[in-house]
Amino acid sequence: MGLGIIGDTIDAASEIPNVQTAVLSRDLSFQLESGKRFGPITVAFKTFGELDKDKGNAVFIFPTLTATPQVASEAIAGKEFPGWWQNMVGKGKAINTEKFFVICADHFGGCYGTTGPSSINPDTGREFGLSFPGFFIRDMAKVALLFLEKIGIARLHAVVGASIGGLLSLEMVALKKGFADNALILGASHKVSAQYLALNYISRQAIMLDPNWNRGNYYNRAFPEKGLAIARQIAHISYLNQLLLEDKFGRQPVQGRFRNHVSLDSQYQIESYLDYQGKKFCKRFDPNTYIYLSKAIDTFDLLREFGSISSAFSGAKTSFSLVSINSDTLFLPEDSKHLYEQLIKCRINATYNEVDSPKGHDGLFLETDKLAPIIKKAL
Repeated sequence: MGLGIIGDTIDAASEIPNVQTAVLSRDLSFQLESGKRFGPITVAFKTFGELDKDKGNAVFIFPTLTATPQVASEAIAGKEFPGWWQNMVGKGKAINTEKFFVICADHFGGCYGTTGPSSINPDTGREFGLSFPGFFIRDMAKVALLFLEKIGIARLHAVVGASIGGLLSLEMVALKKGFADNALILGASHKVSAQYLALNYISRQAIMLDPNWNRGNYYNRAFPEKGLAIARQIAHISYLNQLLLEDKFGRQPVQGRFRNHVSLDSQYQIESYLDYQGKKFCKRFDPNTYIYLSKAIDTFDLLREFGSISSAFSGAKTSFSLVSINSDTLFLPEDSKHLYEQLIKCRINATYNEVDSPKGHDGLFLETDKLAPIIKKAL
């Protein structure tokens, strides 16, 4: 269809060359917010660039919901491996890997090498499935902090995150004040909206109502492809702006389909496009991971955790750069601006940029020309 949206770039990065791993909590020392002690935890990660002698140029980038650690593109042995944010991260890019040591790690609970529901439970020799413990955004940020400590990073020049990555970046700064000199938060705020909760709920229902989901016990069995595909389709609609969908697809029928014929199959281009995205997604992502990560997003609310923005970030000594897309309906610009205003009231160094774009939430990954100067300045 030629619509360059988030799935078209992220989905391409399902192969991760030269991935590194770090193992945490071998002694079950990591305690989740639920009180459960858990381990060992393997974290899969990638690095780009070189770490300075004083280790002061490290930039940690949290992936988006379904992205891999392959944040930048690489050419290895004549083969090109695309990165999910390759237009922003790399040599000479806004996040310049000739200047910064960039680290990107798979989420705790993920399915790209970090311990999650699809990992083997050492106690049973089988996949965790729904026996994997429930976790919060706070737990994911704590694992990231433990991981960075494990690889010898005592402080960050910057933590960067968009969407769920923005939530995790905020949580990291609140948990360990002074750890990051700068925080770049794109398309995220201090809590998720009721609409986001509703969309996540419907997505999980789509997966769990697929007969092949089998209460999470589908490994080495029939895969719940239909449910996961629908969940992905719901997400895509939330990433895009209605005007963009109208401009790209409108009511155009699939080529070759009769205009005067009613079909239960995909009859319009938007339907065909969503079918394509759903099927492609099923080739690389774990349904249980989608359930767990979406539930973690639902838990995020800094006001509930800390009582106020002031309590969350008082003493942080971190400079915040907040960025929103004016057509984003997943994280409203008003929410990002409210967070910015609260930070200013707390006398915390912060800037706010609202980018004019018709591309909705996906503008965070598509509006390179508009975003690059903002990100470069923030770093």
